[in-house]
Amino acid sequence: MTEPKIIAIIGSTGFLGPYITASLLQKHAHAKIFCLNRSKDGEQRTISALQQISSNSLTTRNCLQFTTTDITQSNLGLNDKQYKHFTTEVDEIVFNAWNANWAMPLTKFEPLLNAVRNIIKACTASPKKPRITFISSNCSIMNWPSRHPEQPLIPEEPAWEDASAADSGYGQSKCIAEQLLARANLDSAVRVRIVRAGQISGPSSATAGSPGWPTQGWLYVTFKTSQQLGCWSVHMNATDWIPVDSLAEGITNITLTQPSNNDVVKVYNMMYPNPAPWALLYKVLTERYGLAVEEVTLPQWLGMLDPKTFKMHGFMAAAGEGREQEAMVFHNKNALEMLPKVENITAKQVEVWLKGWKLKLGETRARL
Repeated sequence: MTEPKIIAIIGSTGFLGPYITASLLQKHAHAKIFCLNRSKDGEQRTISALQQISSNSLTTRNCLQFTTTDITQSNLGLNDKQYKHFTTEVDEIVFNAWNANWAMPLTKFEPLLNAVRNIIKACTASPKKPRITFISSNCSIMNWPSRHPEQPLIPEEPAWEDASAADSGYGQSKCIAEQLLARANLDSAVRVRIVRAGQISGPSSATAGSPGWPTQGWLYVTFKTSQQLGCWSVHMNATDWIPVDSLAEGITNITLTQPSNNDVVKVYNMMYPNPAPWALLYKVLTERYGLAVEEVTLPQWLGMLDPKTFKMHGFMAAAGEGREQEAMVFHNKNALEMLPKVENITAKQVEVWLKGWKLKLGETRARL
């Protein structure tokens, strides 16, 4: 009899983590899931989220094992016994731990980049040659279209070019992480899969008990700043949000594929395949949440703000007139082979996703 597969998920908390864990439990019937989290309440948070996500009795299964550790430390912060188990028993690794803070400089991400190095070291020490599925971001290669106008489609290849990363510490750190993993594949035959996600939204079919979509910093700031200015930037971005459960299923489907001895890095651009216009979001905010604003261009909108105090000024300014037309400039053949069918985004769905944000955009303009 074949032994059950052992899958390690680094980062089973947050918003995406529990959905990945739930999907792994559903699709790997006899697998053992080894959850590594930095927070001491990682087990409680994961179990609580799983109970909300799934109607099945996933959390009663004995295949979940939780460990509190700091993967930025030597040996992934594990003791000798735990590290030996990790390097001799684990078949698959899903690396989902990162700090989604666009305002942080690259230097602040060095501990997480060190964690990537630690994972690579653990993989090279393992006789099982575990495969790493790294959850990256489209920010790792966001500037590719402007740097390569003759070939603007973002490739499903590692982000080797530093200048193609978004102008933020977050994007640069994801770019470097991809490079570290791709180099480990070339030099040490580490099996690597890279999943680039764009904006993650709420679940495709929310139920009364589903976890709410956490407030997304940049979107919330955009909404409130627009309210304060009395102006809304047109063409800022496409509404290309991928449902969290669809993304999680796509990631799990990768872990179900059979690795080969001559495995090359495979990249999946798991951004939303059929974006809705930015105007759809404007329609929801004005009709359902009372936003009353004048439409202006992105440069005009940014011109009303102080770059010293508006933390996302540089990041948004790099978009020029806006990134809406760039929404579909990526190859996604690999991604579509793994993603489930994703339905078109509707105004009703956006309204449901935003419901938990308690937006009050119809109030009198706040003072800047």
